Amino acid sequence: MVFYLMNENPSSPQTEPQIQTAVLLLPAKSDCYWQNLAEVPFLLRNTLTLQRAGIKKLMIWSENTDAFQQKLKQDPRMNLDVEWIVDNAIGLHDTHVMVLDGSTLLEKAEIVEAMTPSTQYQTDGFHFFPEVLKEKNLIKVIPPRESSRLINKEDFRVAEERLLKSVGLSNDSLMDRLITRFISRQLTRVLLKTSLTPNQITFLSLLIGLGSAWCFYQGTFFSGITGALLLLVSAWVDCTDGEIARLKFMETSWGARFDIYCDNIVHFSVFFSIGMGLFFATGNSLYILYGGLAVFGSLVAFMILKGSIMKKKQAAGQGKTSETNLTDQLANRDFIYFLLVMACIERLDIFILLTAVGSNIFAIYLMYKRNRWTQ
Repeated sequence: MVFYLMNENPSSPQTEPQIQTAVLLLPAKSDCYWQNLAEVPFLLRNTLTLQRAGIKKLMIWSENTDAFQQKLKQDPRMNLDVEWIVDNAIGLHDTHVMVLDGSTLLEKAEIVEAMTPSTQYQTDGFHFFPEVLKEKNLIKVIPPRESSRLINKEDFRVAEERLLKSVGLSNDSLMDRLITRFISRQLTRVLLKTSLTPNQITFLSLLIGLGSAWCFYQGTFFSGITGALLLLVSAWVDCTDGEIARLKFMETSWGARFDIYCDNIVHFSVFFSIGMGLFFATGNSLYILYGGLAVFGSLVAFMILKGSIMKKKQAAGQGKTSETNLTDQLANRDFIYFLLVMACIERLDIFILLTAVGSNIFAIYLMYKRNRWTQ
């Protein structure tokens, strides 16, 4: 088969926009392209990864197009303009394009890095590459990594493990990295194979968190331990919703907001219930005050930080890193592990007192910081 690149112009302007057109080359052996990889077909995952990276138009070359065209078109996550190369011409119209090997698992970071226009013809490693493409100065070739090529079941198993380990957030706290993500990944393995959506999993996390608050409200030693354990489970499930959203390309701004609001509803409910439980257990009305102050300080801090939290969560979900500051270190959920320790040694009174004082000092610090910034 012969290819002609139409309307080519060897000259290019001095200032080039980012490459937004890609050519995906699929070798003739195509029986694995629609095999699931973390519950998303391999070819669809590569296509959605290109879309997530910022590619606007995709041209796919394959000898067996009929099996894939309709499936890609029907997927609601697809927003790309997809063109299948079925004749002797590829219309580039003076557009810089990147050429990629579709038999390898593509990574967003690699694609984003390669989106700056430049000429690159390293075609080694491709199982299929039209000779005519090597002669064109509008082509940027992204050499495949052999370790990312998916051919057999073992390749898919290794790639899925790598994907599962990559879906944490770049701004995860210390305990998230050490414990929470390890456990949430095991839950993700199971929930990936169900029809549950990320938002449904978020709601499940909310229900478990409210169950934790109900246990603390009882005010007994064993109900306190049960509440602390349920709060841990709620946090683990809460991590799972985002992992599944990223693995299945189901992230939405509404889902991110829903997740953040559910997290804080759980925390407010737990703080209030700890105070009430201690009041029921001791008869000391100060614990009602402590619980109320913990909720008030946390609510004020949340109202100030919610915009920043949303932006950082979305950026972290896209793999972007930002410098961790004092605010980030204080506004995380690592306290749930400290809460379990306090419940086990029957000192929830210390926890609620520290939370009542600390949350309000934090809120005052945030108000001072915001007022200083606006002056």
